Amino acid sequence: MKTDETNPQHWFLLAADRLSAADVIYAHSGPTYTGIEVLQEAAERYLKGFLIAKGWELRKVHDLAFLNDVAKTFDARFAAFDDLCESLTEQFWAQHYPGGDLSAVGSDYEILRRQVGELAVLILASVPNTSSAQ
Repeated sequence: MKTDETNPQHWFLLAADRLSAADVIYAHSGPTYTGIEVLQEAAERYLKGFLIAKGWELRKVHDLAFLNDVAKTFDARFAAFDDLCESLTEQFWAQHYPGGDLSAVGSDYEILRRQVGELAVLILASVPNTSSAQ
């Protein structure tokens, strides 16, 4: 299957794959730096898929707070995810390159995972035709 960056369903497919991978990592090893990175990537792809469905032109950014701010211009309910997006982005960058403070990375993993799940539910309910990648 060749993916298309303008197809929200393809973003959701890749987001779900990363979310599943984050769950496997957590089940096997508990909170890990890689688990945080994969969880952040899942949230990023869900947000980008939502934004692309709304006509947004793709920007290659990893800042979930930025993406969520844009999402709020389409739907005020995304404000509920401000803290998630800020925290997960901070933890992502802390572990992404050496030099970050790793002391809190993953310490609230269960909360972050639950919130990413809630974010995904909101997004999938807001974008038609999310039952399969086309």
